[in-house]
Amino acid sequence: MTPSEGQASMRWLFGDSRRQRRLRAASLLAISAGLVFALLVMAFDPLHPVQRVIADAQFRAEDGSPNVVLVGIDDAALQKHGRLQEWSRSLHARVIRNLNGAGAQVIIYDVLFADPSQADADLAQAISESEKVILPVAGDAAPSAQNSGYVFQSFTLPTKTLRESGPTLADASLISDGDGRVRSVPLSVSDVGGQTYTSVSLAAVYRQFGRQVSGKIAFSGDRFDLFGRTVPLGEHETLRINYVGGQDRFSTIAFDRVLEGNFEPTLVQNKIVIVGMLATAADVHSAPLLGSAHGMEIHANAIDTLLRARFLRTTSGTVTLATVILLALLAALIVPRWRPLFGLATVVILAGMYVILGMFMFNQGRIIDFVNPPIGLALATVTALSYAFISERGSQREMQELFGRYVSPQVAKELLDRADRGQLRLGGELREVTILFADIRGFTPLSARMLPEELVGLLNRHFDIVVSRIMQNGGIVNKFAGDAVMAFWNAPGDQAEHALLACRASLEAQEALDSLSGPGPIARWGFGINTGQVLAGNVGSGKRLEYTVIGDSVNLAARLAGVAPGGEVWVGVDTFRLIKDSIDAEELPAQQIKGIEAPVVAYRLKRPLST
Repeated sequence: MTPSEGQASMRWLFGDSRRQRRLRAASLLAISAGLVFALLVMAFDPLHPVQRVIADAQFRAEDGSPNVVLVGIDDAALQKHGRLQEWSRSLHARVIRNLNGAGAQVIIYDVLFADPSQADADLAQAISESEKVILPVAGDAAPSAQNSGYVFQSFTLPTKTLRESGPTLADASLISDGDGRVRSVPLSVSDVGGQTYTSVSLAAVYRQFGRQVSGKIAFSGDRFDLFGRTVPLGEHETLRINYVGGQDRFSTIAFDRVLEGNFEPTLVQNKIVIVGMLATAADVHSAPLLGSAHGMEIHANAIDTLLRARFLRTTSGTVTLATVILLALLAALIVPRWRPLFGLATVVILAGMYVILGMFMFNQGRIIDFVNPPIGLALATVTALSYAFISERGSQREMQELFGRYVSPQVAKELLDRADRGQLRLGGELREVTILFADIRGFTPLSARMLPEELVGLLNRHFDIVVSRIMQNGGIVNKFAGDAVMAFWNAPGDQAEHALLACRASLEAQEALDSLSGPGPIARWGFGINTGQVLAGNVGSGKRLEYTVIGDSVNLAARLAGVAPGGEVWVGVDTFRLIKDSIDAEELPAQQIKGIEAPVVAYRLKRPLST
């Protein structure tokens, strides 16, 4: 890369002006904030619990599959027959026979018959006659999560008599997330010995389609084919449940009605029937949409998800990372370049659009990250706004300093403050001010004897002295006109002893100018000072304004400066009245001044300045 190319690239990156550099710095900081947050999300994802809760809130109640029917062991059944563990298993045998007789396609019995009972033979015979029954197994203790799925130490199985009757054994485990909610069900689990069981929901769908689950199902990658349905797999070979609701969203029949045969057979004909607990506080879990849900209600929702292919897919971390970066980039491009209110409103609209998109995507079966991208957007926005605020303060200081080179710092500050308040307009106010004029005596012949660069150097040295003394004494340098300087005090703000300050500034300037005298041309200054009422404010046009003072008192100060000999300071009567007790002055003969009819009384300040 050539030097010129390198300079061009640096200008493109950092900009040619201060404003461009500030804009690009704000953009780079905003993008950097978004990137850092995105990497934090990728590494730790600290807001994942919040994301899960927000995703849970997207579920909406609707009717479940008509092919899923619940037979609930409710409070009335427990009151009538006693504790479930004490029931004769002949009751369950009769229910299975009645469901089988009504034409049920699959009967899931969500009750674990782990302990032998005297009526096991009757129940085993009913199961054998039906050939449609799925009995649950239960994993002991908490499973370990592995890539191939959840692994239990061992399983609790139905009694040997029941197992030998030929039911399908399937896993009924409900594994909750860290916050206690059941959002997914494992489609297949195993124990440390390698024994594998399919979930009751997947086994039921197989049986519904006239297939028998045999051995471990071979899952391929993050999905598998289920009779033409592509089922997405979550972590550890799980199915994300797309909840539709509880027992009120499925056809539900009381256990005792089925026991007595008091139900319409068409309610269960060719359908998956789940028999389980619907009694208060029995087999209760926490689940999205449902709040407190019975185990059989969760299984019903899982089966509904499989039957109707209402699958939920969670966007990958890579997609989330890209989304965070994209939104941060948009904030970096918009916020620094637009007015803060417009930029902030646009960011809010972007965040709202993202949320609406997320809700739409959820309805399409895609769970996007509702939390991290908007937070990344907000973080980038806050970073850009914070930098813009800080840089704006710095810009105002730079502007005031720059402005102060052309007008006095006091006037610059006053004008900037009024502009900020929207009060920068034509007009002014009557004020008592003290005006100072100073110019060089014999400037024309002096300029004729000097080279232009020498003349400019001399003027700059002299102006530096005069201006510095004026500003050190609180004066406002209003304008330069060739070899002349105009300044004033007590405007735009109030100043005590403004006349005394003006006189001190002129005397100090004369003493400092005398020290410059030496070989070569000598430049002598005459000073005129006057105090009086003037109009102080902005004059000009709507396109260009100037803060200045106007009035007869200004004209008199200019005339006094015009007639004062080099090296002297002449002041008007009103100025003398204000400073006579502090600075020695002598009255001059009445002066006939051009433009003023009556003779003017003036005073010459004595030097050196008395302390």
